[in-house]
Amino acid sequence: MAKTELIKLKFQDGEPFANSQYYKYGDYDLHYRIDPAKGTEKAKMFMIHGFGCDTTFFDELVERYTKEGIKCVRVDLPDFGYSTREDKNIHFVPQIPMLFDLMDKLDTDKSGWILVGHSMGGSVALEMANQDFSRFNAIILNAPLLMFNVPPWLSKFIMIKPMCDIMDKALAFFGPHDWLFKVIEFTMTMDPIYSLKYDAKKFETPYIIEGSGTGLCYMTSKTTCPSLDELHKITVPLQLVTGTADLFVFPTKSAALRAALPAGFDDHKIQRGGHCFLQNRDKETAKLALDFLKKNGLL
Repeated sequence: MAKTELIKLKFQDGEPFANSQYYKYGDYDLHYRIDPAKGTEKAKMFMIHGFGCDTTFFDELVERYTKEGIKCVRVDLPDFGYSTREDKNIHFVPQIPMLFDLMDKLDTDKSGWILVGHSMGGSVALEMANQDFSRFNAIILNAPLLMFNVPPWLSKFIMIKPMCDIMDKALAFFGPHDWLFKVIEFTMTMDPIYSLKYDAKKFETPYIIEGSGTGLCYMTSKTTCPSLDELHKITVPLQLVTGTADLFVFPTKSAALRAALPAGFDDHKIQRGGHCFLQNRDKETAKLALDFLKKNGLL
């Protein structure tokens, strides 16, 4: 059996990608990447990935959006990708103020953001919208998976050392197995050809970073569900795109979200699209977003 060599994060700009940068916030180092628009910049996006993913998740879409004059900023949430892993030594800070602070820092021209969230990132985006949707020029939700409010007793149980140790060992065990991540990719895209060709190393490498299992325990123990009661107040253009073959977002949850969103939002379903249709159906996903932005005068 292959032995997993755990990686220790160094938080150095330019690593692990040429455009990698880090934003210091308290005890946290947020890894983010900026992909400039090709040609004249017409707009800028702030992109938030889902559970288990990282900035590489948006590779296909970023290529399409930058060609259309959109600067893309993609961020690794804490405990994912190449951002800080939370543990008992980290002074906990909720994600939302960190993300708002980073967005403000990068909004040098004060032109505002198009907020993009996928899966868990869609849940985070909705929390951000509930707090202050006026910060955004538009909001795009791709297969949003609403998180849940963890009860106090469960939160304490998840964070006990034996649970964290089990998670650390489990991720270290699965790290070297490309086939496992290809299987996971298939369940998310429902596309066997894309999954077989997918570079599993992009997916699996962050999981061999020291403390990844512990970080997932701490993150899970702090999850909250955005309130649906306030979403109808959103006045900025909003697009919702879901896949009809999504194994992770139940139809009842999608129906409840659709009922809570403001009247007239841009609503689409990608036929036979899996949970991660943004990857294997990137052309279709990008066209929906670009048409939406042009219709609202944002491109």
